[in-house]
Amino acid sequence: MGRDIFMYSITLRPHEDTPRLLLEYAARHHVGPGWLFLTGDADDIELVRRRLGFVNVNPVLDADINQHTSVVRIGNERRERWCMAPGGTNPRYLASIVESAVL
Repeated sequence: MGRDIFMYSITLRPHEDTPRLLLEYAARHHVGPGWLFLTGDADDIELVRRRLGFVNVNPVLDADINQHTSVVRIGNERRERWCMAPGGTNPRYLASIVESAVL
């Protein structure tokens, strides 16, 4: 990770999750190179969330960040391959999905 594979975690609470808090979180969980925790302007985060497809079809649930769609977006830009997997996916199965996207 950090060379061919990168992970980005985007906060849904930009007013609470400052860059410093996200760095502390990453350090506390021993996150290595290639995994970034991102925050920013609330409107920009909302735009990114929607463009990546992290949207619940139920608008009431979609508006409740405690009911957020827990998914992992997996992609290979060069090959234009994109898919999604549930956030709670078995790590070995998730690794096989990532591997198939990269190859």
